Amino acid sequence: MLSVCLNPAWQKTLFFDTFATGAVNRAVELRECGGGKGVNVARALRILGEPVQVALFAGGTSGDLLLAELKREGSEPRAVPTQGATRTCVTVIDRASGQVTELIEPSETIRPKEMAAMKRLLHDAAARADGVAICGTFPPGVPETCYADIVLAARAAGCPVLLDGYRQVRPALAAGPTILKINAEEIRHLTGRVNLEDAAFDCLTQYPLQMLAITDGPRPAFLFTRQASWQFDQPPLAVRSAIGAGDCATAVLLRELIAGHPPQEAFRSALAAANASCLTEQPSYFQPEEAEALRQRIKLKKL
Repeated sequence: MLSVCLNPAWQKTLFFDTFATGAVNRAVELRECGGGKGVNVARALRILGEPVQVALFAGGTSGDLLLAELKREGSEPRAVPTQGATRTCVTVIDRASGQVTELIEPSETIRPKEMAAMKRLLHDAAARADGVAICGTFPPGVPETCYADIVLAARAAGCPVLLDGYRQVRPALAAGPTILKINAEEIRHLTGRVNLEDAAFDCLTQYPLQMLAITDGPRPAFLFTRQASWQFDQPPLAVRSAIGAGDCATAVLLRELIAGHPPQEAFRSALAAANASCLTEQPSYFQPEEAEALRQRIKLKKL
């Protein structure tokens, strides 16, 4: 499988017993790991033992740390070196309140030679993959048509494509990915519709998608296809951190569809992995046994 992560990050997570803005706060713990949606997707796939390539830009010390971690976890990084350093992002977790604050550095601009190298890499990798996940945003210097080019290359090779993003994705949607996986806030932003069913109808009418999967945190999730639609009611959780949970859902949804499972059951498994990830403080990490137990508690209703 190929996970496309053109805007990766090196993630620092600071844990505080309590955190107050405008004050001096001393962290009680620091954890560091690779970040960015596509990197999180790769982590979730490796937990399940799936081989995965990660296409990404990487530069500077932060980029070196990211590539080293991907290799340790068993992923195969397909990296284009960049003159600019990979961004570093900081997550602040207040354990007393459960609040999570993310501080995201601006991304360095990708230079024309770097983009040309990535275009060649992506065309080759997408043509050889059994499934492609296109994840998140892309940095300055990457043309808006980039995701569309990946979709077309993967479709020409006959492999499914999952798009997980909402900014500057209209050319990619027009190219016809198999699945758009998006959260409720994002699809409202994309379509201008408040009602999720109306937003889904707009997307399926306007773009040649086969499926549309919508998550909404602990609230019901929805799956829409050309033939049917379903609502998924999720169990209550003692959430420790939701960072990367949606990326677990992306990884498992694409994996299950490639394996030939029915769409509604694939999405139920995806939501279960996302729920299990919320029980940990490590981004996109989950215990498969916990995910299976949670899967049994997700109630499926055909609309």
